[in-house]
Amino acid sequence: MKSVGWFLAVLVILGLAAGCGGGKKTVLIGLVDATEIDVASKIPGRVEDLKVTEGDQVKEGQELATISRETIAAKLDQVNAVIDAAKAQFKMANKGAREEQKRAAARQLDMARAQMDVMKKMYDRLTVLLEKKAIPKAQFDEIDAKYQAAVAQYEMARAQNDAVQKGARDEEKEALGALVRQAEGVRTEVESYDKESIQVAPLDGEVSKIVLHKGELAATGFPILTIVDLKDMWITFSVREDLLKKIQKGQKIAVEVPALGQKVELEIFHLAPLADFATWRATQERNSFDLKSFEVRARPVTAIAGLRPGMTVRWTVE
Repeated sequence: MKSVGWFLAVLVILGLAAGCGGGKKTVLIGLVDATEIDVASKIPGRVEDLKVTEGDQVKEGQELATISRETIAAKLDQVNAVIDAAKAQFKMANKGAREEQKRAAARQLDMARAQMDVMKKMYDRLTVLLEKKAIPKAQFDEIDAKYQAAVAQYEMARAQNDAVQKGARDEEKEALGALVRQAEGVRTEVESYDKESIQVAPLDGEVSKIVLHKGELAATGFPILTIVDLKDMWITFSVREDLLKKIQKGQKIAVEVPALGQKVELEIFHLAPLADFATWRATQERNSFDLKSFEVRARPVTAIAGLRPGMTVRWTVE
């Protein structure tokens, strides 16, 4: 919704000028405003096609513009590749190793066990000879080191065989499954961005402004065009606080629309103080105090044919 604050200072001056002169009537000038919606994309890209022009009436869901999707398409391909890899790892963990891998691991274990047995016999034999002092200590230390290495090799082969035969642990399978779900979640997110390549009208209304044209680059969140909702219009007045005693929410007032040459009925729905700048006015030169201005908004009681944002409205407050 666009602000009309820049216009309110002018309205204050016009209202004061109309009210001075000693009469009991004060004429306030209001401005017609309406809800405006900026249509913007969540993804950056070049505007490939613009299907509307300024002044066109659009319906909710109607296609308005098309944004290039090369970047999103590339991201989607990357995500799909990650999902395929994660699913393959998950399937491998659940299925376990191939039979060839299991047989190879078993053979490695048998060879390591045989090597350890041979070294154990040599170790036992040299232990007896060392006790009889038939061999030097250095010779025994050498076979002892080889025996310990054979034991370590056997333990490693046994651990590897157990892992191949039993397959992945439940924790590993759960972790891989979580990776698959995470990748699928990223794909869902990217697909939602892909839908942003086609911009549609969020509501019924009129295209009030084209910001970007065909061929121009649309940044993330930057407006492509603006739609005004002509069914949601109101009139904003700037009112001195000494007049508020005559005004209240829900009050119906008669106003004049000069552009249409007719009088219409409005209902007040909003009262709020304006910002401090240009809203204060001294009441007298001597013994003076300041008057603050308030923003008063009113809606048409019934639809007004031909009423447009930006039109002025005259309200005579008695």
